[in-house]
This record gives sequence, structure tokens and C-alpha cells, in this order.
Amino acid sequence: MASDPQFEQIRQSKQHLYSPRTRHWQQGGLPCFTNRLIREDSPYLLQHAHNPVDWYAWDDAAFEAAKRDNKPVFLSIGYATCHWCHVMEEESFDDLEVARALNEGFISIKVDREQRPDLDDHFMTGVQLISGQGGWPMSSFLTPDAKPFFGATYLPKASFLNLLEQIQRYWRDRPEALIESSERVHQAILAQSPVPGTATGIDHRLVDQVLQAVLASEDRAYGGTGQAPKFAHEPQLLLLLDEVQRAGTDALEQPAWGFVCRALDGMLRGGIFDQVGGGFHRYATDAAWQVPHFEKMLYNQAQLALVYLRAWLLGGDPEYRRVARETLDYVLAEMRSHDGGFYSATDADSEGVEGRFFTWSLQELEDVLEPRDLAFVQDLYGIDAAGNFEGRNILHLVKPLPDQVPALAASYEELLERLNRVRAQLYRARQRRPLPLRDDKVITEWNGMMIIALAQAGRLLKVPRYLEAAAVCARAIWQQGPVPGELYRNAIHGRASIAATLADYGYYLQALIALYDATADPDWLERALQVQRRMDQHFRDRQDGGFFNTIASAGQPAIGRSKSAMDMTAASGNSAALMALVLLQQRTAEPSLAASIEGVETCFADTVGQQPLAFPALLMALGRYHRPLPSTLQYGAEGRLRIEASRQCRGVVTVRLQISNGWHLYSHAPEADTLYGTELLCADPGRRLARVEYPTPLKSVPGPGLEPVDQYRGDVQIRAQLVPGTEDELQLLELRFQACSASACQAPESVRLLLPRTADGGC
Repeated sequence: MASDPQFEQIRQSKQHLYSPRTRHWQQGGLPCFTNRLIREDSPYLLQHAHNPVDWYAWDDAAFEAAKRDNKPVFLSIGYATCHWCHVMEEESFDDLEVARALNEGFISIKVDREQRPDLDDHFMTGVQLISGQGGWPMSSFLTPDAKPFFGATYLPKASFLNLLEQIQRYWRDRPEALIESSERVHQAILAQSPVPGTATGIDHRLVDQVLQAVLASEDRAYGGTGQAPKFAHEPQLLLLLDEVQRAGTDALEQPAWGFVCRALDGMLRGGIFDQVGGGFHRYATDAAWQVPHFEKMLYNQAQLALVYLRAWLLGGDPEYRRVARETLDYVLAEMRSHDGGFYSATDADSEGVEGRFFTWSLQELEDVLEPRDLAFVQDLYGIDAAGNFEGRNILHLVKPLPDQVPALAASYEELLERLNRVRAQLYRARQRRPLPLRDDKVITEWNGMMIIALAQAGRLLKVPRYLEAAAVCARAIWQQGPVPGELYRNAIHGRASIAATLADYGYYLQALIALYDATADPDWLERALQVQRRMDQHFRDRQDGGFFNTIASAGQPAIGRSKSAMDMTAASGNSAALMALVLLQQRTAEPSLAASIEGVETCFADTVGQQPLAFPALLMALGRYHRPLPSTLQYGAEGRLRIEASRQCRGVVTVRLQISNGWHLYSHAPEADTLYGTELLCADPGRRLARVEYPTPLKSVPGPGLEPVDQYRGDVQIRAQLVPGTEDELQLLELRFQACSASACQAPESVRLLLPRTADGGC
């Protein structure tokens, strides 16, 4: 394949942005081959820009060429930090023999699954239907009208060459058989999208079915579900945490809480958690969470930081707070762009070896640490000369950190101080190694997740820098759009180019709401309403309910607009959008939101009823709509009343009420018996508050000819004292009130408040 001179000009203009990957070099040090992918901005596509394969990006030109030349299409989908994608690149796509077979018999297309999750979802469904399994790199063979007739994942060179020969022969001799097969697969893919059914609502008892299924599949020895490979399944964990949070006094006795704790304890002790640098690897290859697949994805960091933060909020375990903070600190230190966005991933490989950057030989540790600190690390992490991974050591806690007291330190706090000092030494030494490749895409969906985690952590842990980082990132994404509320899928080196998906809108909308919650700044809420209107305009299916996953023009060449809601490593687009709508509806008086929420429920009711385990995030969002979740922050009077609970030392509780201008609540003891007074009490049966102190009310005349009544206006606080002995326990309060404007009163309301932990875990 001869390189186009235009491609060489583009390569020269981009040479400061990436390093060419190829085994084929000219004498002057330039790559021998440059293909169309040099025009793309995706780091994954640029990895393949110097293959001898005549790659196309996904566009009309590729399919026009396939029709013109009467060739089948080979579609390869992967991502920049995928280990097996690298293996197939080196074995096949950078190989002259394979390239010759592809260039002569096929039109070859490369897709970055993180830029085009819609294409990945569509063709992954086809691969799973054909082969019974999925994964990356995904290898699909299509007709020139983009319908798949065969699919697989990673293929070794010999198998791949044999497959190319067979398909080329079939396409030459029996094309009608492949076309007929492609039509069957295409129709089967389309059948995966929901269709309107008979059910109009989703029974909340389906959550119990999900809970029982998850508990039945638990690995009681190490935590989590299944054996190996082992994933965190964050949407399931978040659903279980919602159910625990609703349970009140008995929450920590629930089977769901035991499941969550065993999973979180297993992960924080294992090699899946980076014991030196913080943050989580994508999954474990063993049952004990010790041997990870070493790539780090932003969506894992965001979701697991939130899971550990919420688990600390409920149970108070300082280890959960530590892991949440170390994960967020890792992201801020290593995955943040100059303009405040967050990069998508780092690779499993460095120096051509998987895990090389993250593992240690005993000699390397001896070179870095003093003998006393080396002994400390060996005791803590079980280090030995043989290692536990290909002759090297993956650091993992032999015992829970608190159980190492007093053997390694006099107190947990002293142990942490010593550990942090040693970790800093190891971290500095590790940073001197060649770094794993980093994918510099700033993906709106995953950045939305990260903003949510940072904003909630900033508020609950009282860490201003987390909140500031969340705000900077949200503003950077906002400024990318050509008009207010319009989003892109991702930006690379500050340049946005791909249309946003439903998941981008859903998670960014949740992020804006999280910032509004953390700051009470109405600008964030106004931006959220603008984004919601754009999301409604681009994606909502007004005929059958729910939302399409892409805007109408983003699927060219057209493959159909899917409307799936199955939750995988994160919430689906429909689940993310639904949660955003529920949160927005609770904070505003926007009348159209309820119809959109109920449209999603109706659209997916039959599908969820058939397979509830596949929809944990959707069930969580609907649960919050039908059964509002007790929380440290609540809203009443359609967003006109903000209610925030806090816990101080010695059992003192404060509930702050911020009442919008022109509105009021009646005091705790209004003078007229017909008025509904404000009251704070324990939400848990059998519990009470030792004392409640209400603020001094204002006297106001409600109308002409009426007597003055006691009211609360503006910013007021209710203080209470917990019963001695319950200061550190999980506590739910209930606030009862009636909100009124100058002209009318709303119906009486009641909200349940979860008391937060003190930010430092003590007093």
C-alpha cells in the first residue's frame, strides 16, 4: 500500500501529538505506511494510522468503496488501552501478509468504541448472537450495506488468515448465502430494542428479585459475584446501597449490606486496587481480586469512588473513606487535563509487558526502602522473592489494615501515617519508570460520572478542592458546545468533534445537578434545565416513550437508532437520562418531566420484567421516583425548599432550611390549630430525639383581616440532640412541613433525612 502524500502532510502536522506505532520504518526514521486514520483524532485510531492495512474510518466513503468494488467489509472495534487489541495489532494489522489479504479482499474499517459506543453496542450484539460471547478487539464482517454476517473477538494470525480466505471465497462463490445470513443477524439485532408491550409500569418488587439473584451468585470467600474474571459491577452495588439506605435503623443488618461490604473489603485489599498510586484497575483475573487486568478506566474510578463514599456514609468504616479519597486523588493527580477535564484511561502495558509499571521485584523494593520500611511493606503486602505474578509482586493487603494494629503501629491513625510515608517513596520510584500509554480523550459521559463523585465527596467530606475540580470540569464541557446545552461526545487536545450520545447528556445532566446540590448556586440548575431541553429535543421518542441512544444524524451510514437500556459497566443511556430526569423533577417545578419519566418506564416495562438483573440502574432511578431515597440533602415544595442535615460532635444535629423568596413554612407551633406546623422527629420506629430546638419564628399576617401567625422564612436552622449512645449510629430523621406562597399553600409534605458522618470520622 503506497501512502497518499496528503496523509504524510497530516502526519507531519500531528507528529507532536502522538508517537507512531509500527515495525515498518524507512531509513530516515519515518514510518513506511500512513493510511486514512491519520486524519482522525482518536488515540486508538492513530495507533493504527501506520499499519500497512488500508484502513477507513466509519464513514460513507468506506461503504461506497465496498459497493463499488463489490467487497465485504471487515470492521474492527477496540480502544486505545486494550491489551488484546495491541496483541492483534502486532500479530496481524502490522503484518504485511495479513495486510495484503485485507487490502485485496476487503474494505477495512477501524472504530474506537469509546468514541462510537452506539456502533460498538450494535455490532457487539451481533457478535454475541453469532458467537455466544463478546469482547475486544471485536472483529465483524459486514455486507456493503453494513449488515453483519460473521463476528468474533481476538483472532491469532493463523486463524485470522484462514478466516479471511474462507470469507473471500464465500463472497466470490456464494454471496447470496452471506447476504441472507446478514439479514437474519440484522433483524435479530433490531429485535433487541424494546417494543411497546402490555405493562404500563415496573413493579418495585423486581428489585427484590435482583437482590436475591445477586446474593445467590455471591462469592462468600472473597466478595463480589462469580469467580474469574471478576468485575466490580458498580450499577448493582449502587442499587444495593439504595436499598440499604431506605432500611433505616436495621440497614446494616440487611443481607445487601453484608454483600456490599464483602465486595468492597475484597477489592480494597486486593491488587485490583492500586495500593501505591490509588485508583482501581478494570477487573481482576482471579477470584481473590489479587491479579488485575492492569488498565485503569475513568468510569471505574468515578463509580467506585462514589460506591466507597456512600458505603462510608452508611457504615462509617474509615477504610472506605480512605479508598474513596485515594481514588479521587489519583484521578486529580494523573488523569486531569490542563483545562480541567479528565482523560479516559491508562494502558495495562508498558515496556511491552502487561503490568510491568505496577508490579515490583523484591530487589526493586530493597533499592527504594530502608530496611525497617522494607520489613513493614513485606508484612503489610506479603512481598517475597518469588512474587505472585510472573516472578514479580502485585501489592495487596495480607490482612485488613485495622487488623494490623497494634502489630505494625499503635493506632489506625499512626499506621496510616506510616503507610502514606512509605507509599510516597514507592510512588516517586514508580513514576521514574516508563509510563503506560494514556488515552487523552475527554469523554463527556465519563467526565459526568467524575463530576458527580467529586461534587458529592467535596460536600460530604468537606474537601473544597474536590468541589472546585468538579466545577472546573463542568465549565470546560459546557464551553465546548456551539450553543448553550449542546454537547459533544468527547474532546481531544481541546478539540471536540463527535456528536454526543444519550449517555453523555444523561450523566452530564446529573453532574450539573450534583454541583447545584453541593453549592446551591442556581446557575448550575439553570444549565441543567437547558441540557435537559436539548436532550429531549435530540433523543426523546414521543411515540413509544424512552430515548434513542443517538441523535438522528449520528448513525451514518444508517444502522438504525437503538433504544436499549441494559446496564453494563455503567448505566445505559436511558438509565442515566432517567436518573437525571428524576433528580431534576425533585428540584424544579418543571411540569413536563413526569411525562418523560413515565414514558421511559412504560417503554421498558415488559423488557425489564423479563430480565430485571440486566437493569439495575434503571430500577434504581425508578425506585427514587416512586420511593424517594432518604438523603443528607432533600428538596421540598417543588424545589423551593432546600433541606440539609449535618451531624456535629456529641450527638448534635442541625437541619438547615433554605426557603425561596416569597415562600414560607408554618412554625413548629403555629397559633391556629388548622395550620400544619413544621416538625422534626426520628424516622425509625421506636427511636426518638432527646431534644429538638426550633428557631424563633417571624409573625406575619397571612391575609387581610386575619390574625398574625408564626412562620419560617429565608434561611433557618433546627437543632436537635441525639439520644446518648446513638451518636455514631446510622440515623434517619423525618421533617414534616407545609410550604406556602403569598397566594396559596401546597399540600403538607414529609421528607426523610439521612444524617451524614462527620467529615474526618471523629470530633
